[in-house]
Amino acid sequence: MRSKGNQLSLLRLETRWSVEECSYRLMLQTNDLHTPEEWLAWERSTDDSQAGRELEERLDDIAVVFGVDRQYFHQTEKSSKTQTKVLKLPLK
Repeated sequence: MRSKGNQLSLLRLETRWSVEECSYRLMLQTNDLHTPEEWLAWERSTDDSQAGRELEERLDDIAVVFGVDRQYFHQTEKSSKTQTKVLKLPLK
């Protein structure tokens, strides 16, 4: 089973956003500073680590940034392929 951090990393790679872009978009969503280093720590975290717990607290805002449901991060490998719908955001 993938960790939430691993799923966050895969989602970022699918959108082709940089770590800096993601932390900037999250900053705009939350009106709170999030550094690229913090974002990378979340992507590399396990669910039971300190960074993993911080990621869990921010999942609602991260889900909004990516246009996915929070449940995306709670799905298993098998169910994520059949039940998850990632919304494509228009590129400008």
